[in-house]
Amino acid sequence: MDDLILKRISSLIADHSGLCVRPQDFQLLSEKVWRRAKALGLRSLEDYHSYLLKTAPHLEARSEWRELYSILTINESYFFRDSNQIKLLSDRLLPDIIQRQQAAAPLGSKPRLGIWSAGCSTGEELYSIAIALDQLNFPWAQWDVRLIGTDISPTAIHSAREGLYGSWSFRQTSAALQQQYFQPHRQGYKICDRLRQRVIFQYGNLLHDPCPRASDGSWAIDLILCRNVFIYLDHGAIGQILQKFHRALVPQGYLLTGHTELHGQDTSQFQIISCPGSVVYQKPPAPKPLPEPLPSVRPASPVSVPKRAVVSPPPTPSGALAPSDDASLEQALQEAAALLKQDAYSSAIAAAKRLYLTHPRCATARKIAAQAYANIGSYSQAKQLCQQVIQAAPLSLDMHYLLAQIAEDENDLATAKEHLRKIIYLDPEFVKAYLDLASIYDRIKQPEKASTARDHALTLLAKLPPGALLDDQSEVTVAQWQEHLNRRRLPNGS
Repeated sequence: MDDLILKRISSLIADHSGLCVRPQDFQLLSEKVWRRAKALGLRSLEDYHSYLLKTAPHLEARSEWRELYSILTINESYFFRDSNQIKLLSDRLLPDIIQRQQAAAPLGSKPRLGIWSAGCSTGEELYSIAIALDQLNFPWAQWDVRLIGTDISPTAIHSAREGLYGSWSFRQTSAALQQQYFQPHRQGYKICDRLRQRVIFQYGNLLHDPCPRASDGSWAIDLILCRNVFIYLDHGAIGQILQKFHRALVPQGYLLTGHTELHGQDTSQFQIISCPGSVVYQKPPAPKPLPEPLPSVRPASPVSVPKRAVVSPPPTPSGALAPSDDASLEQALQEAAALLKQDAYSSAIAAAKRLYLTHPRCATARKIAAQAYANIGSYSQAKQLCQQVIQAAPLSLDMHYLLAQIAEDENDLATAKEHLRKIIYLDPEFVKAYLDLASIYDRIKQPEKASTARDHALTLLAKLPPGALLDDQSEVTVAQWQEHLNRRRLPNGS
């Protein structure tokens, strides 16, 4: 009986916040909701479920939800977490934003800067950004700045506003920075008032609340940080929140997430920038207005094209459709592959098409064209080329994988699963197939199968060097994948 009630409570939590509580975590959930039920004088979990049902729709009764999230979420953070991303922010992203906003400011007006730490926990991340700006000699008084942190845990927000931290929060902070920006206070260290007054912390449910809230309703965001949050949310909630982030960002604004957290999500509305140790999602620039058409000319309608992450074609397998050993062909293939890597998709298609029409047995040229077609959303052409390669060389795992990716983009999850299972049958150690299967099972609400796929992936990852990459284009190491998958086993999150 309790398991049924816990399942209903977990469904309410997912609907209200996107937080995903797996059945294997029901014992911990039971302990936490019993704590709340007893605090309310309720006699059973069923009574508590009824109480949540009654209070969920009413804004004035949200205090119980806030109390629940304070005990459900894990508020674990520290200053300058993920040194690679901090370096990327300090060396590249923040200077780029500052330069761009300075150039865009109207004459006589202050430039504006908006940064949002979404799922800010107890505030270390947002204060780290404030310190990074200060280290860049940022002229605070000459700018209109809003550094905003939001979290679903009221307890975390209270701690963030207080700005008081223990020594464990400084495990990645140099002694010089700690001494410069913090003063000993009681049993810990308090952020200096000069920076504390620069930040704003708000309660915010990423799934349903209009956060961050701005008094004038017109504030736009240049940078969103949402790290180690999505690992606790279900697939559908992540998709909705990504849409919210896209709307909140200014054109050319940046989104930073934890490593691998958007695996399996549709990120085509962002431009994906691969940087050392991180992946950055950038909102595309605003389209330039079309010139006024001549009286007798009707301008063509602009076409919005989705962009996929580029995957370089692997070496051509042995068998039919293999290219000749002619040096000029090899050079031409390298040039076509280089165009694909440079995102010059139309040029890559034209170059590859010339090659496979001239050399009908050239599989590599078809693979380059197939990937380029997929990257611009021309899925029918991409699928046709994939099938041509597979027909001649059935063991072409890369083409099965591309077909699985296309099917997933088209929301044909049954076909995507079919291709991924075929890959695993042909190569039981193809790790990425298990990762994609887990993502699909999460989307279709089959947590047991998703967990099994992740367990298989972890078993295979354990055989690989921790610093290895799963493919040439990935910036995520085996160790980072292992950390991500292991954290998916943990309940709840900020």
